[in-house]
Amino acid sequence: MRKSFMLMLALVLCLSMSAFAAEYEAVIDFSYGESGWGPMGGAVFYVTNEDARSESLSLAVVGRTQTWEGTIFELFNVLEDGGVYNFSIWVKALEAAPGSQVWITCVQVDTAGDAHYSRLCDPVEISTTEWVELVVENFEFTKEGYTGTAIYLEVDDEFASYLMDDFKITGNKPIHL
Repeated sequence: MRKSFMLMLALVLCLSMSAFAAEYEAVIDFSYGESGWGPMGGAVFYVTNEDARSESLSLAVVGRTQTWEGTIFELFNVLEDGGVYNFSIWVKALEAAPGSQVWITCVQVDTAGDAHYSRLCDPVEISTTEWVELVVENFEFTKEGYTGTAIYLEVDDEFASYLMDDFKITGNKPIHL
């Protein structure tokens, strides 16, 4: 009886885990330009070959004067309502104060026009010598009550400049890039 229970429990756990497995994946390595990343604030961003994590290009963000300035990626028409998605992006500082940290923030605009902000991952120390990965897991996307949803990077050193590369989205529903 106990052996049967343990086998049944293992089967249920395996099936549960596979139900949440990502079926869809999209990767932006900036080989085709900015690929949906747009302006946020007064910062300047451009595709560069001065350094990249993979392939030959990355996205540089310079000229920041606020922690939130940089570039923003609109999710509203990219993800499907009711989907569960994971994001990852690699970041490397061009210039940053020692100990500076970077994280991913989500902004959702409701139907009244009010913006709601949430930090999607723990801050990670940014480095001028190594690429660091930011990871968001189990982001539950909904359009209900919202007119826009986007993500962007924040760095606590408002004058930091950085590179972004290999932005990956995985999810249980289609991704429309």
